[in-house]
Amino acid sequence: MDRIWLSEIGDADVLRTFIVKVNENSPKPLKEIRILLPFKDIENLESVNETCFLPPSQYYFNSSEVASTREYQVIQQVNQSDRFDRFGIINHDGIQNVKVFPLIDYSLYQIGNCLVIRLQFPQKEGLKKGECTEVRLRFQVTSLFNKITTGFFPNYSIELPYFPPQYVNEIDQLDIDKKLEIKVKPILGLAESQFKGGFDIFLYFPPGFEKVTGFNPFKEKYDSFNIEGKRTSEKKLKLLWRLREFLRQRGSPEDSLTGIGQNILISGTLIKRYDTEDLIDTMSKRLPQNRMLRIETYSTFWLSCAAIILAFIAILFTFLKK
Repeated sequence: MDRIWLSEIGDADVLRTFIVKVNENSPKPLKEIRILLPFKDIENLESVNETCFLPPSQYYFNSSEVASTREYQVIQQVNQSDRFDRFGIINHDGIQNVKVFPLIDYSLYQIGNCLVIRLQFPQKEGLKKGECTEVRLRFQVTSLFNKITTGFFPNYSIELPYFPPQYVNEIDQLDIDKKLEIKVKPILGLAESQFKGGFDIFLYFPPGFEKVTGFNPFKEKYDSFNIEGKRTSEKKLKLLWRLREFLRQRGSPEDSLTGIGQNILISGTLIKRYDTEDLIDTMSKRLPQNRMLRIETYSTFWLSCAAIILAFIAILFTFLKK
């Protein structure tokens, strides 16, 4: 799941959350995960796994009302030892006994036009078959806006590509040291009665911004929560896309995302809507400039007139003198 909060200047704070389960028949444990990102540049990457153990009153995204199955429960808090491989256990959205490591080793590198996050588990033996873990990553993305109109109410466009075909080569290069065993197979929960797994994208507009064209979300509403999981006084438009809905619309089978092949592009234009006070404030900031321009224009006009009159008098005086 990606939650993306846009700022007024086009940067974004991103919270990526996902659960990985090792296949019951896996002959080897899972020791490492590599993730391809649809962004060209990110900053301030950090793990925020410790938020998994906060109560909903402190972190809204741990609330049961956020989960599709209405289930979120902390089963075991992290023990307070100094061991690097310590962990806690949660039940999240129908997935039971999920291990969460508050300390996880992460790094960032580039392949082609894509960025890759590399995660290594603190347990030397890795995740055993049948085990699962949740990871929460936070980072910032710069310059997502492209201004397409100017003036008092400029329009901006934005594009977020997920799983585009041109990333096939980059996917194949993820196994740079030839030690990875398998590509992740997504669990999308396409059955109406089963919503485990899936991939959702939430896009939060800056306060006061509205969509103009495009985007085509599956759901939209106004929301006041920020990336810290806390309620704010500002209402923001929130758009939602569900990958399982894309596949249903296209009549694609659930395993069609094994590897690559589905091109999902989230794109559209947005605009900032000014309320009366904002508009008055914006206009007032520009009026002094306009007033000074008019004063300079009037001064130039009267000086020109005075120069013409003086020139005419000089010519007349010269003529009379003759």
